[in-house]
Amino acid sequence: MKQEVYFEAGAINPLAKALRRIAPQKVFLVTGRASYASSGAQAVLTRILQPYQVYRFCEFEPNPRITDVERGLALFRQQEFNVVIAVGGGSVIDVAKLVRILAAQEASPVEVVKHRDNIQRRGVPLIAIPTTSGGGSEATHFAVVYLDKAKYSVAHEYVLPDIAIVDPKLTHSMPARVTAVTGMDALSQAVESFWCVNSTEQSKADAREAIRLIVDNLEKAVHEPSSESRYAMSKAAHLAGRAINVSKTTAPHAVSYAMTSYFGVPHGHAVSLTLGEFLVYNSQVNDKDVTDPRGVEYVRRTIDELNQLLGERSAIASRDKISSLMRSIGLETRLGELGINSGADCDLIVDNVNLERAINNPRRVTKAFVRALLQRIA
Repeated sequence: MKQEVYFEAGAINPLAKALRRIAPQKVFLVTGRASYASSGAQAVLTRILQPYQVYRFCEFEPNPRITDVERGLALFRQQEFNVVIAVGGGSVIDVAKLVRILAAQEASPVEVVKHRDNIQRRGVPLIAIPTTSGGGSEATHFAVVYLDKAKYSVAHEYVLPDIAIVDPKLTHSMPARVTAVTGMDALSQAVESFWCVNSTEQSKADAREAIRLIVDNLEKAVHEPSSESRYAMSKAAHLAGRAINVSKTTAPHAVSYAMTSYFGVPHGHAVSLTLGEFLVYNSQVNDKDVTDPRGVEYVRRTIDELNQLLGERSAIASRDKISSLMRSIGLETRLGELGINSGADCDLIVDNVNLERAINNPRRVTKAFVRALLQRIA
């Protein structure tokens, strides 16, 4: 089933038409606690949802745990809901994806999370409406959940929302810090997708446009936000999501999860901390450690193009550009600034590297290199 996508300022208005087509009696609405009102979505949806019975679920944390999802699932199963609507950032959309898909399966939530081959049915329709310009979760067929501090990704074609409504107006109220963190998430996804061993011409085209938009607009969106910069960042995030939906993520994501689960570093910030270092690392690929079947020269050409997209001539200059961008939008670039201070802290991160993501990197990643990388940005 092909996803319906609506992207425009005011795109939230097609929701009414979609609901008339679905004709639900009961709506399961998943939102953020505060962002639902602050984004302006509540003012619009209250009117659109007035004809329907609506139950709102917002009792979960950022970077949702399986217990959060199970709580939503229990509420979902108490009544016969006909549609799920997600309005919020990546965590909100992921929770909605998981509730929708888990409710339709016979296997237990933990069994589905650990063994996605238990997914047999799509479930009720899911409409995703992002209020941030970061993860592009509305465009992906996977959802992240944490189980005992370990990150799992439930990936299946049925996880993809049936309808995505991307309205840049809903991002206008994002605070500067959230704009910065989510913007770096989008940049990391676009860059990783571009060099990923699973990239295609189409995913690279989406990632290429996303990178250009972010380079030109992220600082503006943080410091002097305008309708134009918000629109550009929403488009970039959606394109990065589309790209990563094809290729999946790589080494920076693999290293980031422990920073989030053990040290509370927001996901987009955690991923961007190692992005520049891995760009340099991948630029030095050789015949012995290349993992992309297209070969060493292909990977090197890819990194060269990435440097050009970032406005630089070398991987080292690109690394410094990324670090400079992070500082300019108020994000820390050193682990010590984020409370990750000791050798034991770094060991914890190294021991929890997500190998499923690391194997997508175009150059083989070793734990010894990850440890050395962390020491460089300590």
